[in-house]
Amino acid sequence: MNGFVLSALAAGFCVTIAGLALQIAGNVAFSRYSQDDSKELAGVVGFRVSAIFGIAVGLIFAASGAYLIEAKRDLQEEARLIATLQFLAAEAPTLENRGDIQQDLSEFTERSAEELEGPTGLTTAGRATSHLLLEICRNMALEEGDTGSVRWTKTEFQRSCSKLIDLRGKKRIGARDALVALPFWIFFAISFACLAFLLGVFQLRPLNIVFACLFYFITGVTGIVIYAANDPYHEPGRISSEPLLQLLPKKPSASSSS
Repeated sequence: MNGFVLSALAAGFCVTIAGLALQIAGNVAFSRYSQDDSKELAGVVGFRVSAIFGIAVGLIFAASGAYLIEAKRDLQEEARLIATLQFLAAEAPTLENRGDIQQDLSEFTERSAEELEGPTGLTTAGRATSHLLLEICRNMALEEGDTGSVRWTKTEFQRSCSKLIDLRGKKRIGARDALVALPFWIFFAISFACLAFLLGVFQLRPLNIVFACLFYFITGVTGIVIYAANDPYHEPGRISSEPLLQLLPKKPSASSSS
């Protein structure tokens, strides 16, 4: 969270500096013309650009927020399914390979958490983790000699396995392609530059500069929030792996071991 806050503040300050530079350039350009004519032209153009800019940013902001919430819910669902698999394996004393399944589930959970913590975990190690999940599911396939209790356990195990495999595929695709494409950022930059330039029609009085800087700063923070929310598997908006870490056995601390 601290890294995201710093990124938001840095983006706000950088956009503010860029906006002030464009505003000063606009002030120099508009100073050659009559104030009334230039203000009328800037008002007509600025109103239309700001309306389109506000609608587009609002829609993308809402979509990015919904995408981030969906990614968090998928992670919670993944943790819930893993917990279900762990419970089924732990409560099946007649299962021959119960120890191996439990060990593989712990390794899978640890790998899944490391994927979210690493900068490129889902793209580099994601295939190996998915392969481990498939092996876990295959090792719990039904056999002819299974008793009724074991067959029920394996059937429920496979039910959760299929859902977990679907979530794995969804997460890997989401890690490769961000929600917001490059054309939006081009539109974002052009619209902001146009508005900042048009604000130069007003005289560089302290009150005008303060309100302009507030607009620039909020625009920068909004942009970095959209950028972070539309890519929840990379910095600066990477979702926390805490739901998965809670499923891992807690390691004894140095004080307790001594």
